[in-house]
Amino acid sequence: MDKVRVGIIGCGGIASSTHVPNYLKLQDVSVVACADIEASRARDFAKRFNIPAYYGDYQDMLDKESLDAVSVCTPNVAHKGPSVAAMKAGAHVLVEKPMAASLKDSVEMWETSKKTNRILIVGFQTRFSPSIVLLKSIVASGELGSIYYARALHLRRWGIPPSPTFIDVKLSGGGALLDIGCYAVDTAMYVLGFPEPKTVAGVTYARFGRNKKYAEMGCWGSKWRPEDFQVEDMAIGFIKFEGGLSMIMETSWASYINSPGVFNLVLLGDEGGAQMDPPEIYKGLELEEFNKRAYGPLNLAAKPIDHFPNVDIYYMRIANFIESVKIGKPLFSSADEGIIVQSILDAIYKSANLGREVEVEKPWRN
Repeated sequence: MDKVRVGIIGCGGIASSTHVPNYLKLQDVSVVACADIEASRARDFAKRFNIPAYYGDYQDMLDKESLDAVSVCTPNVAHKGPSVAAMKAGAHVLVEKPMAASLKDSVEMWETSKKTNRILIVGFQTRFSPSIVLLKSIVASGELGSIYYARALHLRRWGIPPSPTFIDVKLSGGGALLDIGCYAVDTAMYVLGFPEPKTVAGVTYARFGRNKKYAEMGCWGSKWRPEDFQVEDMAIGFIKFEGGLSMIMETSWASYINSPGVFNLVLLGDEGGAQMDPPEIYKGLELEEFNKRAYGPLNLAAKPIDHFPNVDIYYMRIANFIESVKIGKPLFSSADEGIIVQSILDAIYKSANLGREVEVEKPWRN
């Protein structure tokens, strides 16, 4: 193909800030059309980025444009429809995280990818973070021995997104767990090599979003009504895996922690321990700093460099998606992996609702 023809579905903030600007940096890509349920927003979006065509209906766009690839940048509950339609129309798809608002939707997307032989990638740009790449290489090297415990964290002290697309369950499907907890789960699964989950015990809280005092305080310049806050602002999950590995996942939009936010993965193995932020490895009774190289084999004897390389993870996401389209296989965060992440998220909600431990559904084993 001469240029990869790209269409955008959902012309909101994430499309304008991280998708289209990075597509425009690639010489072998042409963004030819965009669609949004609000036609006026699609029109303004097309004008802003000099996109030739815009539509108020994504199906209309898919029918009229010959697209090689599509970015789906819609609210969580609207991930399935555009993704499935785009793949059936012959386009490869990059869908924003989380994969969908429910495991049921994710399964349909995953199955469509298989049936149509179209690539479906879940947009976890964190896969390109140097600290995560390094930690994965350390685990793969065997330096920590057998990993038996993990703690995955994505916490905010104060960061409730007030938009209905986040706090209205009919649009979001869930709260902090689907918004940022998905990063914690995906990072842990990626670093650990996607172990097979068995059971989950989960609990959710809404101690801030439904509190009148905090709603009137507002966040990021906007307030909300407590009665409109229909999701959780904190979730905790205890996940057991085949082989004896266990993991605690914690995520929150608001919590009285001692920093503005935490995004970390802590690992314990029978030969050592490590964490992602700050990057450290623990051996014996001594504390050693990571060899801060984003790529290459682990060499604890080497002198650590002062800083990780400066990587634009959002650009890397788009560039690797386009390269995946060109070579015909996913280079990161495939639907096969996304469905496992979604199954864990789904099980945390299910467990929290039932008040007991539940088995993780495994559609990939059917």
